Amino acid sequence: MNIVVCIKQVPDVEDIKWTKENNLDRANMLSKINPQDEWALDWAISIKAKFENVKITAISMGPNQAKEVLSYALAKGVDRAILLSDKAFCGSDTLVTSKIIAAAIKKLIPDYNLIITGNVACDGDTAQVPVSLAQLLLIPDVIGVNEIINADKNMAIVSQKLGQDINIIEIKNPCLLAVKSEAKECYIPKIEDYIRAQNMGIETYGLNDLSLDKNNVGIVGSPTMVWRAYRPEINKSAVEIKEEYSEKLLEIILRAK
Repeated sequence: MNIVVCIKQVPDVEDIKWTKENNLDRANMLSKINPQDEWALDWAISIKAKFENVKITAISMGPNQAKEVLSYALAKGVDRAILLSDKAFCGSDTLVTSKIIAAAIKKLIPDYNLIITGNVACDGDTAQVPVSLAQLLLIPDVIGVNEIINADKNMAIVSQKLGQDINIIEIKNPCLLAVKSEAKECYIPKIEDYIRAQNMGIETYGLNDLSLDKNNVGIVGSPTMVWRAYRPEINKSAVEIKEEYSEKLLEIILRAK
């Protein structure tokens, strides 16, 4: 059974930097693995623990710095790590990102049975890449997965929580599962795991390796762009009311209208 886990390196919210094109300057910021993508890794590792002959491939798109999260994935227990990195990919929107990842999976991991992703990335919060990726690969998907109950090379059974509703879904593989809840077990790498990961190579592929057209990727190929980005202004004030509570509250409410 071959499992693909899509992971993303996201910026530390305390260290945001921007390029002149109004995109995140990922190469010059402190970064970490997207939390929900780490949950995806843990779910994949839990499946591997239950069955024999399970291989997990972690794939990420980003600058060379993104090798850090792939090394972390290797330390956690994945078998193969792939980085999609090329200057031509810079500024890709969610659709183009999905196209690049889909092209990589088709070419480099054609015999996959299951793809697991996080439901959203904390730097964009669009939840568009998982469903777009599934559409491009022509496979079914389930978003909002809060538990992978069972999975093998033929099918998966998951619990999906949407609002107040919980659905139990059985889906044929290959499919894509976008998780939004932590796995029951989370493996924390030890020193020996990091040492082992250092001896495992990270494969890197770019535009030409994936037979992509430079006019269809990056800022040039993206149908959407960031129009404006800014830090939110947080203005808080407090009023202490010691007496005549009702009258004071009413006065404040009326003043705010």
